[in-house]
Amino acid sequence: MIRLLLLAFFSTTIVLAVSPEVTFENSNFTINRPIDSTKKKTLYNYNRFRLTASIHQDNWFFTSIGDIENYLGKEIISSTPYLLNRRIEADTPFSTQTGLSNYGRGEYSGKLYRLYGGYVDAKHRISFGLQKISMGVGRIWNPSDLFNPKNSLSLEPDEVYGVFSLVYTYSINDLTQITKVIAEQKNHNFKYASSIKGYVEVVDLALNLISSDDSSMLGYEIEGEIFDTGFALRSEGGWFEDKILKEEFLQGIVGADYTFENSLSLTSEWLYSSKIFSKEQIVSTSLSMQNNLMRSKSYAGLVIGYEFDALLYGNLLGITNTNDRSFYIAPSLRYSLDDDMTVQIASMLYDGKDGSEFGDIGQTYYVNFKVTF
Repeated sequence: MIRLLLLAFFSTTIVLAVSPEVTFENSNFTINRPIDSTKKKTLYNYNRFRLTASIHQDNWFFTSIGDIENYLGKEIISSTPYLLNRRIEADTPFSTQTGLSNYGRGEYSGKLYRLYGGYVDAKHRISFGLQKISMGVGRIWNPSDLFNPKNSLSLEPDEVYGVFSLVYTYSINDLTQITKVIAEQKNHNFKYASSIKGYVEVVDLALNLISSDDSSMLGYEIEGEIFDTGFALRSEGGWFEDKILKEEFLQGIVGADYTFENSLSLTSEWLYSSKIFSKEQIVSTSLSMQNNLMRSKSYAGLVIGYEFDALLYGNLLGITNTNDRSFYIAPSLRYSLDDDMTVQIASMLYDGKDGSEFGDIGQTYYVNFKVTF
């Protein structure tokens, strides 16, 4: 995998005869979390070394991102949650990860995170390869994104698998764009998407259509600021069909944002789903719809951010299942040691009655040290 990444990178560099921009990033997590149903905890270390190479020449661009991941901890690499998690792969027609190499107390592997290139000018943008396709305007939930949606309950919500796809965007004018997507899935079937987005009166409005053999969506996005108050409203959602489960439902979010002069920021969202799914259905369904199958008809979420000074930033995420009243809270503090190094102390806290969505999950605590060079 690493050889493939380096080959693609150096081949493109030679062809374009330009100097690439190369960055290295290392994220190290020391984590204390439960590993079984008894909520017994273990302490382990997760390290990700990331190489990013970017090339820009006139209207052409190319990006490659590769990771080396290492898990250190004898108990964690033999636990059921770890073994199940390592079986999850990108929904692509080829494997993006190498096999696991075990060295007794730990395991490491390589992963191709992104590999794409393309062309852009004032009217057109076309890209092809393993890339992220962004859809939706949600901050906590993205029901409209059936390609690579974020998971706010994960350790790193924005770390999502790439999609092997061809994406073309045409700018009708400065305020209106049409986008077409063709993505090949793991089973070699194709997922298609069309989107038109523009500025209408006082809001950004988009209509989205997604279709594949296992799922369909007819959705919308809307986002805008209330006059010049700094108070922003947004919503996304639509009609969804899971063709594997043969279920149709409506789903969407409504959210608001506001940042005060003292750097305090508030983000709130409410998620609604017309249908509730069982835990067994969620586990058995296809990759493309798993994040859309909810165990409650509604959830409420709140994010509070505060910049104490130029170096210290605090964040608090809270999510509650309005049906069973279970909840999830994730407080964190991030301190910048310098321009290239940060340390974060955080926790992932769950509570609720036995059998509730968040009540049966144990607490997680971690420290993250990140350096870029």
